[in-house]
Amino acid sequence: MANATSGVAVSEECKARFQELRAGRAHRFVVFKIDDAMQQVVVDKVGPRGAGFDELTASLPADDCRYAVYDHDFTVGDATAAGEGEAPRSKIFFISWSPAAADVRSKMVYASSNEGFKKELDGVQIDLQATEPSELTLDVLKDHTT
Repeated sequence: MANATSGVAVSEECKARFQELRAGRAHRFVVFKIDDAMQQVVVDKVGPRGAGFDELTASLPADDCRYAVYDHDFTVGDATAAGEGEAPRSKIFFISWSPAAADVRSKMVYASSNEGFKKELDGVQIDLQATEPSELTLDVLKDHTT
């Protein structure tokens, strides 16, 4: 079904890869792009579970927009009665990548498709928008998990 605002549909593969990341923890990240015909969102790259955050950022082009989801693992102080140790946690980030060097039409289509696409990905916990690499670092992710 096409997005009412932009007319861009979401491929079934996008939903399947996201569910594999969310429920099966099969992937570390998935990068999505709008196809060349500007008709649908498709999977651009899938990062294996062992991939690092640097591999995600390297997958985002300097001159075109993308969407991505990233499963960020971190630890927090354990809130058990003993109060010792750290507890593992995970948050799924939705990233809207729109670099300054991207084509204006591309930026407009990605921006107008953003909300509709996010709704297809049930389970996203934190939304980030970035226009340059300094806005998308591990420190930025850590700021959203504390």
